[in-house]
Amino acid sequence: MPIHQDKEAAAAIRAHHLELRDTLRARVGDLRDAVRAGRPHSVSEGAVIGYLEDDLLPHAAAEEAALYPAGDTGLTALLVRAMREEHKGIVTNVERLRGAADGLEAVATASAILALFEAHLWKENELLIPALVADPNVSIGELLSGLHELVG
Repeated sequence: MPIHQDKEAAAAIRAHHLELRDTLRARVGDLRDAVRAGRPHSVSEGAVIGYLEDDLLPHAAAEEAALYPAGDTGLTALLVRAMREEHKGIVTNVERLRGAADGLEAVATASAILALFEAHLWKENELLIPALVADPNVSIGELLSGLHELVG
């Protein structure tokens, strides 16, 4: 696949990452605002959990299936391994969020998920994707072909 198509595919995944991040930020912010104001927070908490389960976790699973194997060797192998561990950390925190005892615990856990996800996205966007685009043996465009979970 020509390099410009790989660059377009990389740009599409980065754009989707920004959408995921911005939506998660907004939902965590709504939860935080409800708790701060002393309003019922169950709807906001449910919106965070629903978004994580319906959008973010399927995105992570799709990355692990389609994108990460291409970076699982050579210079990016340790990076990919660390990113898989971050996915596990996000899943663990989603479970904690589901069992949050009160609004304060829900906000703290949702904020931890957001922080971990933002750090994870930076690694993916600034380290892994450029390395894969530069690898002549990898075609990001082919890896992402038909994967709505990865490019929105």
